[in-house]
Amino acid sequence: MDSLARFRAALDGAPVDRPPVWLMRQAGRYLPGYREVRRQHGFWDVCHTPELSTQVALEPLDRFKLDAAIVFSDILVVPQALGLGVSFGPGEGPRLERTLQSASDLAAWKRDGVAERLAFVPKAVAHLKHALAGRYGLLGFSGAPFTLFAYCTEGSGSDDFAKARIMLHKEPWLAERALATLADVSAEYLEAQCEAGADVVQLFDTWGGLLDRADYVRFCLPALRRITEPLKARGRKVLLFVRGGQHLLPVLGDSGADGFALDWRSDWSEFRARYPKAILQGNVDPLLLLAGADAVSPRVRALLETMQQVDAGRRCIVNLGHGIHKDTSPDAVAALCDEVKVHA
Repeated sequence: MDSLARFRAALDGAPVDRPPVWLMRQAGRYLPGYREVRRQHGFWDVCHTPELSTQVALEPLDRFKLDAAIVFSDILVVPQALGLGVSFGPGEGPRLERTLQSASDLAAWKRDGVAERLAFVPKAVAHLKHALAGRYGLLGFSGAPFTLFAYCTEGSGSDDFAKARIMLHKEPWLAERALATLADVSAEYLEAQCEAGADVVQLFDTWGGLLDRADYVRFCLPALRRITEPLKARGRKVLLFVRGGQHLLPVLGDSGADGFALDWRSDWSEFRARYPKAILQGNVDPLLLLAGADAVSPRVRALLETMQQVDAGRRCIVNLGHGIHKDTSPDAVAALCDEVKVHA
């Protein structure tokens, strides 16, 4: 069974010879080829140049026994396209020049022409699709509305995104309007990626786990459904990743997603018991890879055994519970992929 057939079969719940594998942040700073590209080109230049984005997206497929590629981009392309001025300083996290603090700030968001300003990502998807030549699966992605909202209000990274959470309580009407706007832009953006050739798209709600269940239900689920409903109406498949979202397990099904990426603290069997027909992917601790190749194989083997026992290997994708850490050895990544491969 080739990688593309394996990946698509897992999405459809069809039999597979083994679960497919891809890794969040599989193209990144831990790889020498990526570091070389970044020495010569700025981050946004790589994202906006299909030849460069494809080059870095292909490096992990050339090195490891992976079954899918993910387009090289960033979740903050949406705030950037809305005119919030996103930049990445050397060795720093993202910075937004204009933050969301008031209704006038929201009114200043540049909705007109936003699809055209985001068109470089679907172009990168199409370019990568051509380069894959039918050999691998292909994922597109976007930030989930709350995670984008968190950066829009905070203006940078944060441990608690206090400004975003305070706005939910102090000005809920403004938060809901902003979340709806972010959702509608993201829905169009993800559909464009599907049109360009993505087999599935993933929503990254990296900071959704900061919210309690009641707030996630009130603010996040309606915004997520503004994305999943139009996509699913067109036959698209959508995965949802909520880091730290174990407490949200009972309500995640109301997001409309076809499946869930589990973080390393989530229990595979609990998710499967709650959502028997969902696609599940995950959930190896990314820091396990920093312990070296010898530590990786037994944990991956245990995950594969769980997939077989609970799911008979169907609707399962091996992945990490978050993105690859920049200090990860490529040898550890190879060990993970090799361990999956031997189960074919």
